[in-house]
Amino acid sequence: MHRDPLLLNESRLASRQDVVVNRLESRLARLVEEQVLSASQAEELVDAARADRLDALPVTVEQAPPRSAPRSSAVLEVLGYVGGVLVLGAVIMLGSFFWDDLGSTGRKLVAVASLVVPALGGAALIKGRARPELGCILLALACYAAGFAYLVVFEDQKFVVSAALVVLASAIGAVLLRSGAFLVSGWSGAMLLVCAVVLNVIDSPGTTEPAPNAVAMHLAVGFLLVGLVLTASGLFLSRTLAWSLAGLSGWATSIVLQMITPHGEWLSLVAATIVSAALLSAFVLTRRYAYAVIGCAILLSIWPVSLYRIIDDAVGAAIGLVAAGAVLISTVVVLSRRRRHIAAAP
Repeated sequence: MHRDPLLLNESRLASRQDVVVNRLESRLARLVEEQVLSASQAEELVDAARADRLDALPVTVEQAPPRSAPRSSAVLEVLGYVGGVLVLGAVIMLGSFFWDDLGSTGRKLVAVASLVVPALGGAALIKGRARPELGCILLALACYAAGFAYLVVFEDQKFVVSAALVVLASAIGAVLLRSGAFLVSGWSGAMLLVCAVVLNVIDSPGTTEPAPNAVAMHLAVGFLLVGLVLTASGLFLSRTLAWSLAGLSGWATSIVLQMITPHGEWLSLVAATIVSAALLSAFVLTRRYAYAVIGCAILLSIWPVSLYRIIDDAVGAAIGLVAAGAVLISTVVVLSRRRRHIAAAP
């Protein structure tokens, strides 16, 4: 019996769409279990997919793109990253082995070239809309190169202006391009700026003798301010990355507070507790594992050391480890209960 080819194509297309919808339902169920979506959101997506299947017109079937396109796209992406790494590696190699042999002019040319190459490449990728993510990463690398170029060309011995230039360039890039890549360069430049200002300006040994504990306190305050700025910026751009970097700033604050005598261990313990509590709370609410990793690292590194110094015995380190473990277990329990409540919700 001869069958109509059009009806045959329609039945085949309908069966394929049923398979797609079934796969979508299974993947959405997995996302609901992982707390990425709620049950109501998953149902709405499935209903929309079924409606699209019913409204689909089987007259024209789009031809599948050639398989070589994703592969070529990935190759171009890798080549772009390799190019940026080669530029950075060349600068590091020249600075490590041949810096003294280059002379003043050669050093300045290398510094300017390290700025021009990633800046032009990133700008071209963003303007051409070919690889905007890669272009932002190259421009973030150019922010570092801008500070390095200023350091070499103008011989910034105190590193203050060079670090400030990295922060300024990163802030401009983050505002204009709305990319989280600039948060990394801005954060590292800000941490370096704090160190440069404290060690070479505020508490410079060449001017006046710094008071006891002044350097550690100034560094802690500076790192804390950097963390607060990153926390605020996370409300507008790349929240997970921004708050993770803020957690690292809090970690650095806890470390430098250990150098204060006396009672530095108490200050470090309080700072570590506040930062870890904020990170673990954010992890419970958002399920971003970067918060949990950084929070656990702070607990396991600061609590044992602080309690060891407070009790002046190895028992303090053991108590710190037990307390950190109890906090982590409590976090898991709270997260498990929250998952059950969300899964049971209509």
